[in-house]
Amino acid sequence: MRAHELPANEAERLQCLAELGLSQPPAQPEPDAVLDGLVRCAAHLLGYPIALISLVGERRMWFKARYGTEVVDCEREASFCAHTILGETLFEVPDATTDPRFATSPWVIGATRLRSYAGLPIRLGNLTLGALCVGDTVPRRLDAVQATLLADIANAVGAWFAHRREHVDLLASRTHLQAQAELLGRLSSETPGMLFQYRSAPGYGGELGFISGQAEHVFGPMAPLQLQGLRAFAERVHPEDLPGLLRTMREAEADQQAWQRLFRVCLPDAERPAWRSGRASPSLQADGGVLWHGFIADVDEHIEIENLRRDKFAAEQASAAKSAFLSRASHELRTPLNAVIGFSQLLLLSHEEPLTPRQQERIEWVLDSAKRLHQLVDGLLDVDRAEPGRPSRFDAGAEADDAFTLLYIEDEPLNTLLVQEALRDRPDWRVLHAGDGRAGLALAKTQKPVVVLTDINLPGLSGLDVVRELRADAALAGTLCIALSADATPGQIERAMQAGFDDYWTKPLDILELAGRLADALARHGGR
Repeated sequence: MRAHELPANEAERLQCLAELGLSQPPAQPEPDAVLDGLVRCAAHLLGYPIALISLVGERRMWFKARYGTEVVDCEREASFCAHTILGETLFEVPDATTDPRFATSPWVIGATRLRSYAGLPIRLGNLTLGALCVGDTVPRRLDAVQATLLADIANAVGAWFAHRREHVDLLASRTHLQAQAELLGRLSSETPGMLFQYRSAPGYGGELGFISGQAEHVFGPMAPLQLQGLRAFAERVHPEDLPGLLRTMREAEADQQAWQRLFRVCLPDAERPAWRSGRASPSLQADGGVLWHGFIADVDEHIEIENLRRDKFAAEQASAAKSAFLSRASHELRTPLNAVIGFSQLLLLSHEEPLTPRQQERIEWVLDSAKRLHQLVDGLLDVDRAEPGRPSRFDAGAEADDAFTLLYIEDEPLNTLLVQEALRDRPDWRVLHAGDGRAGLALAKTQKPVVVLTDINLPGLSGLDVVRELRADAALAGTLCIALSADATPGQIERAMQAGFDDYWTKPLDILELAGRLADALARHGGR
């Protein structure tokens, strides 16, 4: 046959044969009682010795059912049925020996000695798969009744192939569904939560269509019958959370919107309720019902972590507030004590205007009370009084021929006066003063002091910033820097030491030890 004698939808026709598994004869043909009965009926009803149901493949034609011949298949080009499938009506050859298309066909000149042929196409939808045909070894034609009978049988054969199509599609769909079910089973077993499908109904009368294997983990052990309804799950929800959960589900169903909610469940033998997170999306069905697909996750550990994180944050905030309070309280309480203790000591040491015994006794009472108040403040504020660099004994240190320059940066005039008075009678010390951080840095660059003694809470530039800039200046990086602050909290001391201070002293300052502590600090600093 030439290419133009192929059906217009040849590719689709061959594809359909392949999908039905009918492109070629099976290695082990199995008789089909229905088709075998139909070809037998065709032969006897029409009085033909040969009746066949053929399927025309790309190059060969084979017989799905046959009667009166042992031939299984043949070349497509040599077949009568290849012509039958080109049309939609009866194709008949009364005498093949006189028809140039078939005079040399193996069916005509071979052992079969076929002389006459009549066939109708077998159609499945708009596709022709093959033919139902009858043949005889003598020339003949079908009469009108015979043609009608052949058409009826051809329709029955077509119905068989339609059923075959449905059967193949059903098997493919079932295989696909089984594969999806297996995949869903694997995924649900590995998903840390419960997948579910639920058809809603009034009350608890809904139907659970699917529940993944994690249901027992999410809601606890349940009897198999319990898994068929919603009531068993609802009974596991915490009584305080159940009304809100049901209200959320009802509102979502009324609005045809997805719902999501946190709730607690009461598991058997559990010490406390466990947190769960549920969500589901609705799908309105043709009968008016609502099908929900959802997921319920075990979020108990996540909630606990969030609670711990929140508690930790609150504790840190409280600790920061406490530290800020202690820092402020320490500064506000110690600053006036510094002046009281310091000036009391100066009065006791004054040689220019010596005190009377009675005055000296009263000043000692003031000094003793101030020191006890100092101890009370430290205890009240829970301050560690072990200050860095505090000497274990009084040591005035070795005096140099030239006076040491001390730069004191302090914005409180009384504190400044106290340090100046404490070192006024010490020729080995020269005291410079700056009232803020910027002025102190300027003096340090011009005077090159041996020691920089600075408060922390300064206007403008803080004491921490001052020491950082000193350390960044090559000419001043080695200067002995000591913090003198009323803030005695450990956090402030740590920040100061990290900023670059060599030592940290706290107020109130014992002026009797000031010179000795300076000498001790210089000795340690010079020994580095």
